[in-house]
Amino acid sequence: MPALCIEEYAAEPTVTCYTAGPIFKKMKVLKKFKRRMGLAGRQSGTSNLPPLTFHTVCGENVRIANDGRVARRTESFCKGIAFSARPIRVGERVCLRLLEVNSNWSGVIRFGFTSQDPAGLRDALPKYACPDLTNKPGYWAKALSERFAEQGSIVFYYADSSGDVHFGINGEERGVFFSGVDTRSQLWGLFDVYGNSTALEFLDPESQLNNRVRIVNNDLSPGSSTASSRVLPQPALPPQPPQPQPPPPPRPDSGVERLQPSMAQLALTPTPRSPDALPLRHYAHTAFTPLPFHRVRGRNVKLNNDRTVAARTETEYSHGYVFTARPLRPGERLVVQVLHVEAMYVGALAFGLTSANPAGLEPSDLPEDCDLLLDRLEYWVVSKDVAASPQPADELAFALSHHGEVTFSRNGGAPQVFMHVDHTLQLWAFFDVYGNTSKIRSLGVTHDPSLPPQPASSSPPRRPDPVGRPAHTQLSRASPLVVSLPPSPPSPPTIHTHSSSTPPPLPAPREPISGHGTMSSVYSGAYMEPVSASSTLTSRGDLPPGPALHECTVCYEKPVDSVLYMCGHMCMCYECALQQWRGRGGGQCPICRAVIRDVIRTYRS
Repeated sequence: MPALCIEEYAAEPTVTCYTAGPIFKKMKVLKKFKRRMGLAGRQSGTSNLPPLTFHTVCGENVRIANDGRVARRTESFCKGIAFSARPIRVGERVCLRLLEVNSNWSGVIRFGFTSQDPAGLRDALPKYACPDLTNKPGYWAKALSERFAEQGSIVFYYADSSGDVHFGINGEERGVFFSGVDTRSQLWGLFDVYGNSTALEFLDPESQLNNRVRIVNNDLSPGSSTASSRVLPQPALPPQPPQPQPPPPPRPDSGVERLQPSMAQLALTPTPRSPDALPLRHYAHTAFTPLPFHRVRGRNVKLNNDRTVAARTETEYSHGYVFTARPLRPGERLVVQVLHVEAMYVGALAFGLTSANPAGLEPSDLPEDCDLLLDRLEYWVVSKDVAASPQPADELAFALSHHGEVTFSRNGGAPQVFMHVDHTLQLWAFFDVYGNTSKIRSLGVTHDPSLPPQPASSSPPRRPDPVGRPAHTQLSRASPLVVSLPPSPPSPPTIHTHSSSTPPPLPAPREPISGHGTMSSVYSGAYMEPVSASSTLTSRGDLPPGPALHECTVCYEKPVDSVLYMCGHMCMCYECALQQWRGRGGGQCPICRAVIRDVIRTYRS
């Protein structure tokens, strides 16, 4: 073991040796404590900088007061951009107090950095920092979460050498706020006194640090004399003659031991988080088969060790995609439990089914809005806000029937059909932990006794398709879609002539068309170009010729790109069809008044 030797010069030179191993170990522990409390030394030069003040260049509604330390928005909710008067160094903390908060507005401050000198922006300030400035090079900012916007709250942030911006609230580190700041150039502080935050005040980070040092000691009062007690190791004192009730002499490591009991008072334990399990109320006696989430997930969601709990990042509200580890089988019921909600966000949990194997997906390819998943080449069906106004411990059940009906029930209620899918495909269930739903737990799957049994079939069971198989291979097994057509009047027989420019006549369909004017077709995730209307339908006089066949019958602007399930009419664009299904149309087809069970988007090659 290494030893530290100190030579003492006296009448006769002697050498006294102390074992350095325990000392180094204690010093290492002390450094860890200092880093955890934020007392570790920062980059050189930041303690000798002048205090931060606001620049004279600011938004139209901002007034600078108190010798430049206060920026106050006087009217409206915008035009509140402000800057720091001097550049901010890498590693330097910027401390702000929310001096005034007005609940009449929504939204809170935006803060960050800019590499542009504010002196050159006097006549070029827009209304908003986000996105008017952040869309330009040299500006980086982000909005603070509204739950932190309380009057008197102290916000601090700083940029490290890698370009990550860290932030904290009331002396507690909250993690990385955003990334991508170019630290190679000078950086000024960028602030937007926006929404309900009407006044900001610069604070001295050193004074905030001193307050934290006082908390380290046993006496928590700000003016206590124990605040100045040292915590560094001290050399041993020489032995003293016995005294009545003498204080014990300090040891070299007494400073470290004196620091340890104060750590409990500092409450260094993590902030209480939402639990990973809540008591079951409606499925307490149900035997579940575990069905964890897939390893592939959205960028703003994290999974626990057994992948049964999905929690969205606190400062985000979207891109919380999680998939089941295997496809959901017909006749199974998947049950999840809501563990935590965020009332400040709008929107709720989204549920869907897809034929895309999650193992072949990249999180960066998944969109912010889950409605855009329908534009992908794979088979996707999604429903937003399936559980509006969720509460912790809510138990949500999703069941897939053998006929493609997907039902939803909440807290053991009666199941309701809310979508239809192609059950002949392998379908993975997925969730978007979105909006006010921030944490869910997969309880597993069970057989749903309310679903009818699978119809008997003489064909052998279908084997799972290999990963990456093209979607068009499923066409032969797709379920029939009945398209209703008006009855056609008798027409004279047409004479077909064969020439080099005329295609041969179409073969007769395998199944005869019924007398009610319906024709049978198939649908799946891949699109099949229909037969030209001019060569078939118009020759019978069923539908009018011209562009009216491809024009939405509601808005008369967009092309028809959707089909209604179950009647099969193709008469609207996808946006109008969704509104007809969920909104103003009352959920009925505008042609035949049949109940719309689902809207399927179509694509033309």
